[in-house]
Amino acid sequence: MMFPTANPATPAFVPRPSAERLGKRAQTGSSRPPGGSGHGLLHMFRSLTITTQLLIAMVGLVLVASASVGFSVYWTVERAILPLVAQRLEGDARRLANQLISKTGTYQADLKAQAISQPLAKFVETMRSGSPDRAYGWTMAEWKYAIEQQFITELAVKPDYLQLRVIGADGRELIRVDKGEAGLPPSAVPAAGLQDKSHRPYIPATLSTESGSIYVSAIDLNREFGAVEEPFVPTVRFAMPIDAADGSRFGLVILNVDMRESFDALRRAVPPASDLYIINGEGDYLVHPDRSLEFGFDRGERILFSQDQPNLAAAIGEEASGSTTMETDETPFLALAWVEAEVSRNLPPLSIIMTRPLQLSVVAPQVRETAGLVALIAAALASIAVALAARAIVRPIVAMTAGVADASAGRPVNLPTDRGGEIGVLARALTDYIERERFDTAIVNSSNDAILTTDRDGIIVRWNPAATLLFEVAEANAAGRKVEDVIAPPGAVEVESWFKSATGPGGTLGAVEISRERRDGSLSDIALRPSPVRAPDGSILGLSIIARDVTASREAQEMFRLSVEYSPAGNVLVDASGTIILVNAQTEAVFGYPRDELIGQPVDKLLPPAALGQHATFMADYLKSPSRRAMGNERDVFGRRKTGEIVPIEVGLTPVPTRNGMLVLAAIVDQSAARKAQRDLKARSDELERSNKDLMQFAYVASHDLQEPLRMVASFTQLLADRYQGQLDERADKYIHFAVDGAKRMQSLINDLLDYSRVGATARELEPVDIADIWTRVVRVSAKTIQSTEAVIETGDLPDRVLGDSEHLSRLLQNLLSNALKFRSEAPPHVTFGAERTGETWTFTMTDNGIGFEARDGTRVFEMFQRLNDRGRYEGTGLGLAIAKRIVDQHGGRIWVDSKPGHGSAFHFTLSPVDETSA
Repeated sequence: MMFPTANPATPAFVPRPSAERLGKRAQTGSSRPPGGSGHGLLHMFRSLTITTQLLIAMVGLVLVASASVGFSVYWTVERAILPLVAQRLEGDARRLANQLISKTGTYQADLKAQAISQPLAKFVETMRSGSPDRAYGWTMAEWKYAIEQQFITELAVKPDYLQLRVIGADGRELIRVDKGEAGLPPSAVPAAGLQDKSHRPYIPATLSTESGSIYVSAIDLNREFGAVEEPFVPTVRFAMPIDAADGSRFGLVILNVDMRESFDALRRAVPPASDLYIINGEGDYLVHPDRSLEFGFDRGERILFSQDQPNLAAAIGEEASGSTTMETDETPFLALAWVEAEVSRNLPPLSIIMTRPLQLSVVAPQVRETAGLVALIAAALASIAVALAARAIVRPIVAMTAGVADASAGRPVNLPTDRGGEIGVLARALTDYIERERFDTAIVNSSNDAILTTDRDGIIVRWNPAATLLFEVAEANAAGRKVEDVIAPPGAVEVESWFKSATGPGGTLGAVEISRERRDGSLSDIALRPSPVRAPDGSILGLSIIARDVTASREAQEMFRLSVEYSPAGNVLVDASGTIILVNAQTEAVFGYPRDELIGQPVDKLLPPAALGQHATFMADYLKSPSRRAMGNERDVFGRRKTGEIVPIEVGLTPVPTRNGMLVLAAIVDQSAARKAQRDLKARSDELERSNKDLMQFAYVASHDLQEPLRMVASFTQLLADRYQGQLDERADKYIHFAVDGAKRMQSLINDLLDYSRVGATARELEPVDIADIWTRVVRVSAKTIQSTEAVIETGDLPDRVLGDSEHLSRLLQNLLSNALKFRSEAPPHVTFGAERTGETWTFTMTDNGIGFEARDGTRVFEMFQRLNDRGRYEGTGLGLAIAKRIVDQHGGRIWVDSKPGHGSAFHFTLSPVDETSA
């Protein structure tokens, strides 16, 4: 790990010793008497300053270096620079691979959103059932149209999306939307244009995958009706299986993506003088510098990478990624890098391969010819020069090097701080610097905010862990790159303009906000606060940028703004002086003022003249004890529109404490429509009351005045039948019988109509009643019929009490029991009556073994005068079940029936339980 660089904003300051102090140290440096000439020279060399020692040594080394330059150049070129170029090329290839993986991840997220959408689920449901869905009542065709519009919207905003389709389990297209051609919008393909795709390999592959997984097809050229489309369109298909509600496999939804723009984007990102190859798992070219070699497997002449470039294929071998340098016949020296891009779990990864010729290597053979001889001469001369200065220089330098290594590794630092001369000064200054640097690094790395530092060219030199989490980029992938290429979308920030602003008047930089797409496809709002890093002389060394994720706060602000702006009530915010600070759109609608005519004006502008004198007093009293409350609890409140019209309103007051004092938020609701609705409701209520009285009067007339003539007709026709039965011809007897029967049926019909009207007209207060007792009485009253039909009556569990009207409930049970005994089959009637608690209600059920009826007539039987059987076979007016339904409706319940021809019927109705706490 490299030792961290110093913070440019706080450079270490190393004091320079004075000449006087250096002189004293030179005089007291050693007390040993000089020995022989060798020892005397060594002692003199040691007593010199480190600057002088280094000067003498470097003079000798420069002489040696001039002789060994050939060898050094060769070594640098062939062993250092060239591998770095290959490594940089590998980084470029990895960046392209990540770009391709990120793009395919976005496609898969879009497909999954379509596959789990509600319209698609409803389409599957209605297609399976063959009837409209229960929730919306939409047919399969209506849901299909909704899906087509949803697909059209998706293709309209995604230019590289070719098709969105729904395909059944048999491989036939059910829904298909194509991208428009020649600038036309996307459109749905009519049924006649839908194709059979069962022969395509991605159909069975997708149908056999797990639910929720996504199958990605191999990238090939798009086909229409089995033939390759021209011009050639590289296409990849993302498919996801669709399951019905019962878990069976219905089919799949599939997205066709045009890869031309994605491949062109990768080509544009390739550095100059470099070549890009993209190979699929079988070795075919998907991208090649010569585009005529791409997709040979679909164009009739397959070209494999291993056959076309055997030298490159051999250098890559079986490794998933890497880089190397190599010599080829065409290029003296070539840098090669390769990275695998796994875009799908069901396919082999794609290989991103990049090459770059290295012109610098042309000089390598020339250097290689003389390097050996120069190296031998340089080694001999260097040995003599180094031997003279090694003992005096190496030892303190080794100690300093070891201390620096310890600092880089995070171990305790042990530098020779007690040594004299420049070494001691440097050791003490370096120790202080290391401690400051460790402290500064700990602060930066422990910060919850992302902190990054750039040099003067905008290249990232420091990247803390919080930046890795925020930008989802590792430090190794960020360091050495331009800051705008890492932290922001293209064009979002201009670092060069930041430097210009920093050098301008004031030298300050404002905060910048950007939106950045995360790996999961969501957007994050990030606030960037750059500041210049200055040297002691004021020059700018780089930038320090603090970044913070402000997505939550921005979303909260936006939600608050939208909730206020689109509130159904008018919102007016005023200060303590009564000046309007804020209004929303509904306030403009209620009062007719545009907001620029209200903001900054007194709130009295919205009050009628009659309220102006008292409003100031009301406002002052409210601010003395502010609280949430309605304004005008004991009186009507009115407002004044721009036109001068006075309108009734409701006002809710809410105090809003702020740092600048108390504000008041008034929520205003226009009551004009509500008041009109109240008046209309009262008028309708009066009309309904009058209508009920008329209905009661009609019932009275029907029960007396209308029935009296019927009684006379029935009585006298009966007397006529008794007196002249057999004395007239057979036809006359039949006519008399018809007259008597019609009169009796008319009496029954009038009586049932009277009962029906009484149920609707008499709204009695519900009270606790014993339903079991009512049922017992109904059975007792019907005992004669029960005995004559040999019926069996069973009673199940019943609640002790329910809320109801005992008279109406008795009529309800009597009608249901009479219905069960009347519509009996050949077998003796078997009737069961019971109840069970279902949530907040009691559900009662009366079942029979009668003749039953079709399920489609389940609603019709409760309508007036509806008969499902011939009148001659079963008596009745067709009002019994209509009366039963009206009784249940008046009790706040509901009634329904389950029936099947030949298997009897089960009538269900609900009643409210008795609240025992209030009973």
